[in-house]
Amino acid sequence: MNHLKLYAAILSGAAFSVSPTLAQEAKQLEEVTVIASRTTSNAEGYTTNLRGTNVAKGKPAADVLGFLPNISREEGNFKINGLAVSDVYVDGVKLSDLSELSNIPGEIIDKVTVKYLAGSDNSAALSGGSIMITLRRPPESGYYGTVKATADWHRSCDFGNEGIGGLIYYRYKNLSIYDNLYAGATKLKEESEQWFETPDMGTIIKETTKSHGFDFRNRLSISQQFKSGTQLGGSYLIATSRPRPSSVAAGDNAVTSIDKRHNTLIQEGTVKLTLPLNQRGASMDVTADYYNRHSDDDAAYFYNDENIGIQTDRDNLNQWKIKADFLYPRSRSLSWKFGASAQWIASEYTPVSVMESDRFQLSDIPTKTTGFTPIVYAAAQGRVWKLRYSAGVNWQLNRIGYTDRHVNQTSHNTQWAINPTVQLMMPFGAKKDHALMLSYKHTLSDIPYTAISSVVDWTDSYNYTIGNPDLKAQSADMVMAGVSLLRNKLNITAVYARTHDRIYWQTFQDATDPEVVYTKPINISGQDLWGIGAEWMESPAKWWRFKLSGRVEITPENITIGSVHYDKTHFKEYFYFNNSFSFHNGWGGMLNVTFEPTYRNLDRTYHAVYDVSGRVFKSLLHNKLQIAVDFTALGNRRKLDRMAGTQKVTYKYTSPVQYIGVSVAWNFSGGKKVDVNVVDGIQDYHETKDNR
Repeated sequence: MNHLKLYAAILSGAAFSVSPTLAQEAKQLEEVTVIASRTTSNAEGYTTNLRGTNVAKGKPAADVLGFLPNISREEGNFKINGLAVSDVYVDGVKLSDLSELSNIPGEIIDKVTVKYLAGSDNSAALSGGSIMITLRRPPESGYYGTVKATADWHRSCDFGNEGIGGLIYYRYKNLSIYDNLYAGATKLKEESEQWFETPDMGTIIKETTKSHGFDFRNRLSISQQFKSGTQLGGSYLIATSRPRPSSVAAGDNAVTSIDKRHNTLIQEGTVKLTLPLNQRGASMDVTADYYNRHSDDDAAYFYNDENIGIQTDRDNLNQWKIKADFLYPRSRSLSWKFGASAQWIASEYTPVSVMESDRFQLSDIPTKTTGFTPIVYAAAQGRVWKLRYSAGVNWQLNRIGYTDRHVNQTSHNTQWAINPTVQLMMPFGAKKDHALMLSYKHTLSDIPYTAISSVVDWTDSYNYTIGNPDLKAQSADMVMAGVSLLRNKLNITAVYARTHDRIYWQTFQDATDPEVVYTKPINISGQDLWGIGAEWMESPAKWWRFKLSGRVEITPENITIGSVHYDKTHFKEYFYFNNSFSFHNGWGGMLNVTFEPTYRNLDRTYHAVYDVSGRVFKSLLHNKLQIAVDFTALGNRRKLDRMAGTQKVTYKYTSPVQYIGVSVAWNFSGGKKVDVNVVDGIQDYHETKDNR
């Protein structure tokens, strides 16, 4: 598994939801102002007010988040203090696709709440915290929203990725309606090279990968508020993706290619009841959720233009979850939460038509994977003197079942754990300009149901992955400490994690063709990880604000995989420099630089990458119309070395990184002032996969 994703892999996240009634807890507990009137902190994280700030102007929400304390965006993924973010919410709606943030203008963000770690009230797989965005309510408005159209030009594949999307909020009396819609075409072209080196010989493969397709998603949420304070709501999500990828690989003696067609449909239905229990703010939330992901896949495999393999299959995943939460504010300085949830998972893989060849190993075994995860928790949040705390514990069980439907044989694996979480925050200084933070959490990851399988997935003609029916869910113990100085201008964070049953993708040579390699997930235990990060945020001028950050991760290795013993200590660094500019007459922009030096992780070497990208925008008609140009000017793509037995395998992306994207957005509003409530889903599709 990629060391870049090590935090995400060992501390993978799931949903973390704060309902309108649970949010009352924040009103019951006194907060500490640590950055003028813009940011307030508590034991779990902070809330920052972005209304009217220059850093939010002219940027989509995805870019605004990178300028906030302790948040970074690495290869499209958000991290908090170096840990992968579990979930992102917009006005209570959990985003199933983070690309939705690109449709949300930064100007309509009111505030952002960042939680460094997830609490005990959800799955113990939650670790990297969550980001909750609250959009501002325009004055005298009964509805508001935005419409955005985009088009890209890539040096590698010319024009593509056209799309249009929008969101709208509307309220009539006590009825709230929210809708988020996107439709667009996708286009991709990648050039790459692979080297296969043994002590006696070497082979080079040149590959071209192309893909085009169509994406559509829409979430509709309706919520009714009653005079008693009771709220009943529901939401429905539908999303479809239809990519058509193909790859052609040319070697010394043969040309191999793969043509695929993926049709994926996702549907999710959610019903939520919020019931007040007394005048002091006690409440109960009950949520029921159903999630379905269905895919139909076709693949054709060619060797020197001869069709030698065909695979047609279906994959169907069903998830049911019910959750009950109770909030009991004991006093202004203490609030209790407790509750329970249960989740059921059933996933079936069905090969419909298979023509297998000696060159391409394919999946012909029908399988079924089941999972059952009950959770019971109790938590408290409050303060003692100046110390703010949040502490809780949950009991979680993961029961996994794997069935080979061809021979009707079933195996089971059960894991359970008691998982405590403790978070502390102490402000200090004459004006409380500084703060100390200390946290501990035990995690038990979600059932890795997508990797508990015999399904073969070819990424190209020379690489494939295969699942492992004996795989266990991974767990970890983690300690985080930090200090914030000078009203969040300087932040320093340290993390230590010890993993158990970490999922690592081991590389093997194919038995029939030594130039073909595959990866298979295995569990490895007892690995430590240390990390320290620092960031400096400053505004040297009214029109310029920057954020300079760096992080170092240290991994001492002492483990044997196969017949190879790894006993080195490896360092991974990551640096980024974000700049935001705001000029007169609606002009502005940003310029970001990232750099990741070469690092190693067990048998893999990830060579240095860097990126220089930015945006220039112009706002018109009192910020209702915005025209923007995004670009990537310079960059170095990933090169990966790994070992398969005695064979060294190198993969290098050779496509140029230069790209220009043009977007036009229109913001609208009208009616009278409203306060919109939203219901969102509480489940996610988690795919455990190799990262090349």
